[in-house]
Amino acid sequence: MKLGLAILTTVTLSLFGLGQPAADLIAQADAIFQEVWQSEYTQENHVALQTRLQEAIALYEQALEVGGEDAQVLAMLSRCYYMLADIFLPQEEKARTHIQGQEYGERALRADPEFVEREREQGFVEAARAHTHLEALYWTYANWARKVDLGAQGGLLGAVFRGDDKKLRAMMERCLELDPNYLAGGPYRAMGAYWAKHPLRKDPERARELFQAAREAFPGYLENTYFLVQYYLVPQKQWEEAARLLEEIIAAPLGDWPLQNSVVKLRAQELLVEVQEHL
Repeated sequence: MKLGLAILTTVTLSLFGLGQPAADLIAQADAIFQEVWQSEYTQENHVALQTRLQEAIALYEQALEVGGEDAQVLAMLSRCYYMLADIFLPQEEKARTHIQGQEYGERALRADPEFVEREREQGFVEAARAHTHLEALYWTYANWARKVDLGAQGGLLGAVFRGDDKKLRAMMERCLELDPNYLAGGPYRAMGAYWAKHPLRKDPERARELFQAAREAFPGYLENTYFLVQYYLVPQKQWEEAARLLEEIIAAPLGDWPLQNSVVKLRAQELLVEVQEHL
């Protein structure tokens, strides 16, 4: 039923968008994305929000067909696919959707001829270290890292043996240089998770410092606190502090990030049940 709805939505939008210039399609997609981003997530509106997000995706993809490769449109598609997989899709569909998101992100990076030239001459890592499109770097990393977390293509160890961990690190270190405050401390969170989960070079204290930096800069973005609990306090078995912070998340207002904060609140409730078993 959900697949049928998605196909119907895409077909309808394809007909509706026929003949529109790329700029108009992008403006429509941006507006729908913001509508979803500013909505509170509940189980009751799950399907409605997913459908709207898929409408935005269809419009961005039409804009590419009309206007050609555009780094910002490709980066938004990478972000949309990340959100679709992370929030709306069942477990068995997540990895392949993150792969799609990664592919759009890499296309966004390579929409820049300088990136392509540097990658050809010096490799991906050096190209990433010199790149300036923050969102392309960030969402390529986000989808790539989550795909690895889900076990695709050999999981964490497979990523290390291929050298993907060096590519991921280069992208996120560059994001930290460009703007550590993007998405309410997103580069701090992502780099913290990298050090918390690296299979051969874990650095829990470095991860904690990065999560704390995100929390201090953006205390109202609840994922900053959730990551500190999930990737530091729980592995360190600091159960009382973990429970206290999870309760803090559950009681917090939605603030300026209603979609993400409402999702994190639900996740915090689930994790709190597990943590309380250790108290």
